[in-house]
Amino acid sequence: MLRLNYLSFSKNSLHYMKNYTVNNYALDTYQSKLIDCNNNAIVIAGAGSGKTLTILGKVHYLIEHNVNPQDILVISFTNASTLDIKQKLKEDVQIYTFHKLAVTLLKKANYPFSITSSSLLNYVIQECIKTCTKDMQKNILKFLNLPMSFMQFCNSDYFYSFANLIQTFINLWKTNAYISQNLPLKKYTPLERKILYFIFSIYQTYINEKESTQTLDFDDLIFKATNIVKNLNLTYKYIIIDEFQDTSYLRLNLIKEIYNVTSAKVIVVGDDYQSIYRFSGCDLHIFLNFKNIFPHVEEIKLVNTYRNSQELINIASRFILKNPAQIKKELVSSKNEKTPFILVPYQDKVKTLKQVINSILPTTSDIMILSRNNKDIYSYIDNDFTISLNQILYKNYTFKYYTVHKSKGLEANTVIVLNCNDEKLGFPNQIEDNIILKKLYPEKEIKYAEERRLFYVAITRSQEKTYLLYDKDKPSSFIKEIKKIIKKQLKHVTYFKN
Repeated sequence: MLRLNYLSFSKNSLHYMKNYTVNNYALDTYQSKLIDCNNNAIVIAGAGSGKTLTILGKVHYLIEHNVNPQDILVISFTNASTLDIKQKLKEDVQIYTFHKLAVTLLKKANYPFSITSSSLLNYVIQECIKTCTKDMQKNILKFLNLPMSFMQFCNSDYFYSFANLIQTFINLWKTNAYISQNLPLKKYTPLERKILYFIFSIYQTYINEKESTQTLDFDDLIFKATNIVKNLNLTYKYIIIDEFQDTSYLRLNLIKEIYNVTSAKVIVVGDDYQSIYRFSGCDLHIFLNFKNIFPHVEEIKLVNTYRNSQELINIASRFILKNPAQIKKELVSSKNEKTPFILVPYQDKVKTLKQVINSILPTTSDIMILSRNNKDIYSYIDNDFTISLNQILYKNYTFKYYTVHKSKGLEANTVIVLNCNDEKLGFPNQIEDNIILKKLYPEKEIKYAEERRLFYVAITRSQEKTYLLYDKDKPSSFIKEIKKIIKKQLKHVTYFKN
């Protein structure tokens, strides 16, 4: 149920005169702007700014103003986020991930298909490497700068790293190259070109294998769905896309085709500060250039943040804006926290983590522990801890544990970020893309731009305090930067006393 209220001015400019209420939650003035918008729109959100509530408000408004729920298409990034929206919406609206949407469209067109085995590409790559010509064997060893025989290579970890590199290249190419088949070959050396031609021969083998079994992989589903949209009788009047900062050109093309057929209003919602899936083919610049992709686009910024304190968001905003491509936002919070960040240098990481947790308990057990890499946590715990899925048990208390990528959209009273060290697998992670990946698309961002956004996601999960743990002899560049920003914002840095 959505209703319109008129409210007087309130503290911190959180509300002005006009606002809507949906599901007993009041939308603020900025969220309510989307309700009144009749154009294509880009909603630029901040951490904890209530973007899901804004989407729900728009959908409720449309239905109450006689838009058929079946004419509203809502798309989100993951199965979990689509389920969350479905549970909160409780209306017969079509809510899909991009892949589920593609499947739905193909079925509507009676297009016969079955899904390729998820392991097929990896199998084809490994078999092609093992059976390549003598000349290609020499090229591979030279490209990887490995002084060993090809047989030794095939029995080493280098083999699997090279196979992963090829799989990553193919996946990135597939999610972005359907708009153009032109690879910037001039950027590559003669040896790199030989490797590229080898990769495309593997890709062709993969295509042949799929055709022989008449199967499609997930990207094929979207590509095929894009091609058949013009033959369907689609009635969408509104297309609302959540997490639009994590969109690839493959997905964008599908939306453009649906738009061309239906002339539906396209509304996208996202936070460019939290674009963290470049490795899977997502391109932030689609979000940044949205106004040049669709006509008559209205820009709406969600200004208020309801999760973080003003002090934390001020520091986090200054940190993320070192990336020049990010959109500047003036986020406002009614919450205050004098010490939003606590820096924790350590010598003994296991002992220090226990001390930090013990200092927080029993004031709150709503603790989220975050790591940059999957295996980071295991060097911070001993037999006093038990890990099960995304939970850690310690002293009969259960805490949440995630990699930062998996924490997106989540929050906790207190957040502990591990391994903020100056090392290859620290935070930022210093492993660079292989040269053939780096040259695939023009470099548009500063060094560690994606890692900076990932760190921003980590530090904005907390409702109160964020603890940053790092080796006292190896603080990462991000820790050094955060220290300087804290001093400017708060005049002092708070260290954990251990």
